[in-house]
Amino acid sequence: MQQTKTIKIFLGSSIVELHDERVILGDYIMNSVRPIFKNDGIEIELIKCEDIHSGNSGPTSQEVIDNRIRECDLSLFLFKSQAGENTLHEFDVARSVQNTKHHEIYLYCFDVPEERKSEDLKTFQNRLEKEKLYWKTCKDIDSLESQFIIGLLQFERQLLGMKPTSTVEQESDIEKDGDTLFEEYELNKQKLHQKIDELLQQTKTVMENEDDTIAAKIFKVIELYKKADRWAAATAYDKEKYYNLLSAYARFLYDYGLYKDAESIYLRQIPLAEELYGAEHEKTATSYNNIGAVYKKQGDYDNALEYYQKALGIYEKVLGTEHSYTATSYNNIGLVYDEQGNYGKALEYHQKALAIREKVLGTEHPSTATSYHDIGGVYDAQGDYGKALEYYQKALAIREKVLGTEHPDTAQSYNNIGLVYWEQGDYGKALEYYQKALAIREKVLGTEHPSTAQSYNNIGLVYWEQGDYGKALEYYKKALAIKEKVLGAEHPSTAGSYNNIGGVYREQGDYGKALEYYKKALEIVEKVLGTEHPDTATTYNNIGGVYYAQGDYDKALEYYQKALEIVEKVLGTEHPYTASSYNNIGLVYDEQGDYGKALEYYQKALAIREKVLGTEHPDTATSYNNIGWVYREQGDYKTALDYYDKAYKIRKEKLGDEHPDTKDVLLSIKIVKQAMNANGETKKGFFRRLFGK
Repeated sequence: MQQTKTIKIFLGSSIVELHDERVILGDYIMNSVRPIFKNDGIEIELIKCEDIHSGNSGPTSQEVIDNRIRECDLSLFLFKSQAGENTLHEFDVARSVQNTKHHEIYLYCFDVPEERKSEDLKTFQNRLEKEKLYWKTCKDIDSLESQFIIGLLQFERQLLGMKPTSTVEQESDIEKDGDTLFEEYELNKQKLHQKIDELLQQTKTVMENEDDTIAAKIFKVIELYKKADRWAAATAYDKEKYYNLLSAYARFLYDYGLYKDAESIYLRQIPLAEELYGAEHEKTATSYNNIGAVYKKQGDYDNALEYYQKALGIYEKVLGTEHSYTATSYNNIGLVYDEQGNYGKALEYHQKALAIREKVLGTEHPSTATSYHDIGGVYDAQGDYGKALEYYQKALAIREKVLGTEHPDTAQSYNNIGLVYWEQGDYGKALEYYQKALAIREKVLGTEHPSTAQSYNNIGLVYWEQGDYGKALEYYKKALAIKEKVLGAEHPSTAGSYNNIGGVYREQGDYGKALEYYKKALEIVEKVLGTEHPDTATTYNNIGGVYYAQGDYDKALEYYQKALEIVEKVLGTEHPYTASSYNNIGLVYDEQGDYGKALEYYQKALAIREKVLGTEHPDTATSYNNIGWVYREQGDYKTALDYYDKAYKIRKEKLGDEHPDTKDVLLSIKIVKQAMNANGETKKGFFRRLFGK
């Protein structure tokens, strides 16, 4: 059995000036450093003067502290702008111990301008120089932690019987043979690099611990990556291994929705990639690609395009215009244009990707299926459901043949085909395909996977549309439970579930509950994605919808306008989401009887939809319908009928006769025609007769 050795460390400094640094360093030593050294059979005990109290008439607190210093193996002193009488006394005690036993002293001073240093600190610094003692300068707490761990590893070697070294450089140390110093440095560096590899291994095992909550596991893994990152940066870690470390760290942050943090890591990885591989290497392009994906998730589409195009430029130059990586870049750029509502550009890039993949990989390759799938997504967004189904089914055919009927990608195809049927109002067919996707995901990925949660969510959407709110809530809550457990309570996808649950409560008229869930979603998206993200705008719209349903039109207008400001700024004045915001604002003015304002906003929405989505999209039909409603309210039945007819033709062709929206506009046409045939009957009298009011 390995015998445990103990390193007793005294932490001395001004308690007032360096209070926060003492807390952070103390936590770092006990919670991060101690467990690693414990694996080597070494216990660490930290002694701080604020933990020592004398509650009797015996020795004073300072005498107790002095005695504890004498028991220690190592004294660690921190300075910033002051020395402090007590700290100088404690340093003298530690120095006196060195005359009777081996006692290491580590001195660190935070980097501050010379004019900020007190006279007692300057005097102490002069004294150290006379005694051939020197402190190490650190710019921040991270720098201090990195320097301290290197020194502690040196001390560990000494404790285990190796040649002693000290971070307080004395004259004899300076005269050491250079080869010996280099050898000791290399041994300590290797030791620390082994610790880094251990930390990276721990990141994998932590996530497998079923006893911890997902939030606790994410926190622990991030702390492990932070330490590994700091130590690697401070000790000339192998650069290629460091590149891979940063890749894994950033990818973990990305997967759990911590996009801002992932962005900072990927941005640090880019210059490392350029240094390692050159500015025109495929791995450098991969780094550009990764940061582009982060910007896309954050709704920063301009930066996403910039980096995706940088990656494309490298791939085209280094790998050629017909390489699969080049195709992936075209595909990624297409996805950004899709998000921006620039569907012509999106199709152009997706078709470029498809052409390469069909030529290089063949017509039955999974990547070719991905291109078909993404092209289907563009047609879906444009409301061309026939074309969308055609491409989704092409992707499905390849995936079933090449990957099998129980592959997650096959499930994705079933899911998207179900989405088209849902949009068309064919809820039976939608449910059939959603359940096919769910069966595969539960079997292959398990019942606690985010993709399984997506299937539960989509099935909930069908029940929501059918008015079965109990069933919708059941499936939405299943999805939420998975996301909270697997992704955490602050992931954007979790916020999406809160939004959906809020929608059910709104439809049920439980506006208090609806607002509660919408505000939960808002808190997450504002924190994780920022106040200028499309998802934040969506949540503002949802909150506005609750106030609209309650008849609180001023509040509704406030939130709808917040949403409009975001989408105009982030997505532009000609995006479908911007049109939706104009439409919602129009609804409020409509309800308030301000038909002039309502018409103004409905027509703004229509102009965008006709230009971006086309004259045959269901959303364009909604604009025609709403404008028709305003003219009907104003008694201009002929103009109302013109707009209702336009809406009906689109809905009949795109959604079918049985869709609720098609039936709704048919009823409006019937009412207007009857009004036109009322032979001079007043509007008020006509509607009283028609509706019995």
